[in-house]
Amino acid sequence: MGQQNSGFVVEIASPRLGRFQAVPQKDPDESNPEWRITVNPAAELVGSPRLRALIDRLYHHQKLLTDFDAKQILSALQCMDPTAELLLPLLTVLSNATAYPSNQLLMREFRLTNRVVEMLPDSKHWPRSTRVILLQCIANMAVSSDNMVSLSHYIDDVMKLALNHIVSRLTSEDEMEVVVAMQALTNLSINIRKEQIPKFVPVIPHCLNRLWIRGEVNLNALRLLVNLSCCPDMVPYLLGNKSVSGLLRILDTDREEVLIRAVTWILCTTSAVDALNLTYDRIAEHNLDPFHNPSHTLFFSIYGPKGREELELQARHLTNHSNKDVASKSVRLLETLANVPPFPMAGNHLNRL
Repeated sequence: MGQQNSGFVVEIASPRLGRFQAVPQKDPDESNPEWRITVNPAAELVGSPRLRALIDRLYHHQKLLTDFDAKQILSALQCMDPTAELLLPLLTVLSNATAYPSNQLLMREFRLTNRVVEMLPDSKHWPRSTRVILLQCIANMAVSSDNMVSLSHYIDDVMKLALNHIVSRLTSEDEMEVVVAMQALTNLSINIRKEQIPKFVPVIPHCLNRLWIRGEVNLNALRLLVNLSCCPDMVPYLLGNKSVSGLLRILDTDREEVLIRAVTWILCTTSAVDALNLTYDRIAEHNLDPFHNPSHTLFFSIYGPKGREELELQARHLTNHSNKDVASKSVRLLETLANVPPFPMAGNHLNRL
């Protein structure tokens, strides 16, 4: 074939003729602008006018994603740098799109849900706004019961790590990040499986510590406590935690959105105590007090002599509440509470020593 420009050749098969052709090769010439090596074709999408147009269209004009839109978003998320200018608006568009069930279906089908969850562990040092919107995406995606199946599938690998990172955000100094983390955990705790309990146990003290914020009941913490108490096997861990002062004052409020959740939380907790025949002996192993003092537990604050008397008084008063849901749940609370044995007298727990 004449003089070669390089010491190697590439042989290309010609299936029709069944023979090979030697093609001369030469080293890349950087002065030639036509020479290209594309490692990741999707990288060309990042920062391009095409991606900007997609974000603008989905943000201002189009509410429902198409298959092609989902593929483009996934490609961008797979190769986009955390500091990229378009990551924040892209995640914002994705978070907004979760409001539509058909979008949630596409996100799951094209693994957008999985990709967003996989991004969480590395997001701790991202810019604040991008970090928060990623959490918001996960919180919104978890609202879909269909996606709960997809997210639960990753509990043993990606999601197990994701839960740890969401819980760690509860100690953030950024109030907004804490609020969104609680929203995400609330949505993820709708159906807690028994094997998931150890991952949610560290959430409990954060909820109790934030139950009161500047003298007001923290609705985000209360919502999460309701979900945790709806898992009966979680209740012993909940009741073994350190209590907070003025706990039952959550029932003395004019805010109905707080009151209905407060009654629901205590009713669910009491129902679990009744159904599982929980006594302090069963709670003791979960007592987090260094000296295992029963009077420092949430169990004592609710079912101890003084707490129980106050709870019964509050519940009787609420049976006449104008909100029928509050009234009916207060009646059920009194009925269920009657099945819970009185707390043992002081000193009885020392008999085991």
